[in-house]
Amino acid sequence: MIDKSLQLHKAPVLQSLRIQAERQFTDDADVGKCVSYAVDHNVRELALIIPSLILPTQPKILLLPSNFYTSKTLVNLTLSFSALVIDVPSLACFPLLQTLALLKVVFKDESSHVRLLANCPALSYLRVNRYFGDNVKTFIVKVPSLKSFTYTQNDRRASRSLVLDSPGLRHLIIFDYGDLGSIQNMPHLETAYVGHLVPQPNDKFLRSFSSVGNLYLRLMDVACFSAINFPRLMKFKLHLLKPSSSEFVPGYSEYCSLEPLIFFLHNSPILKVLTISYDVGPDFEDLPLSWNQQSSVPGCLLSHLEIFVWDKFGGRRRQERECVAYIFANSKCLKTATVLPRCSYRLEEIVEDIKSMYRVSASSQLITHSDSTILEG
Repeated sequence: MIDKSLQLHKAPVLQSLRIQAERQFTDDADVGKCVSYAVDHNVRELALIIPSLILPTQPKILLLPSNFYTSKTLVNLTLSFSALVIDVPSLACFPLLQTLALLKVVFKDESSHVRLLANCPALSYLRVNRYFGDNVKTFIVKVPSLKSFTYTQNDRRASRSLVLDSPGLRHLIIFDYGDLGSIQNMPHLETAYVGHLVPQPNDKFLRSFSSVGNLYLRLMDVACFSAINFPRLMKFKLHLLKPSSSEFVPGYSEYCSLEPLIFFLHNSPILKVLTISYDVGPDFEDLPLSWNQQSSVPGCLLSHLEIFVWDKFGGRRRQERECVAYIFANSKCLKTATVLPRCSYRLEEIVEDIKSMYRVSASSQLITHSDSTILEG
């Protein structure tokens, strides 16, 4: 019935078509007819969405028409389904495709997605949400034209890896529990949001981001910071997470050392904005930290850092307080310092302690959570 409705469309160009199944999915014939009709009418934007609740219990090949894989007009394409398998033919080619979203798509084999991406010469934006049941162990993205890439892989149990070799990237978002050790250098990268949620991340993945200007990291450990230079980095946010007891591995210390953070600051000479935050699971009151007084001061604190934020400040641990005090005492160009206590218990006492810390930048402003007012230095 859907394809008959489309036949009423008389214009030679179909600007946009969204096909979304609302009932039990049993046959892809209607879907194929709709897609074929859209391609024949020079469709520019196509979305094929089949909610997982109505998919067959066993994965099956989704037979899309041959003209779909050689569309010369598609600019935006969204595929979203998790129990239908895509088999990309060797002759696939999307010469004008600029935006592609693959949301929980299952490919027939390890090379199907490679063939698809290799034949999108104009692709500039790619979004991939991995499905926990897909069969691709190594997801390979080698797209020279790519400018923006978003990748989500939430399956902690699967042994998966990402291979990324797209040197033209400007913006990158990755949230992954797998291996990120095969990311090539991205010399033009402007912004990166990376959640690498493994107990002991190594520095191999981080080296790929050495050219970035704005960096946001979600990590369980900062030991990987020690020896990597970030000569262009101006904004950095670190969000620390404590692993659950089931994620501990042999040799892992429950204490998160802050010393590598100082190495990171030494290696980020023009950093202007620094934000630190963390959260923990319900079984932990605080993220255990370790800190020792430093014998030297990073150059960015002496001549560049203007904004400093410490979110969820506990206020009861010497290590945490001394780290904040160290940054206050050495950031000569600081304009705004924000320290936000993580709970209301002893709030006034914690705020007074924050206010009492010496700030070398006499004109800096201090923002606390108690009243959200700005206090002159």
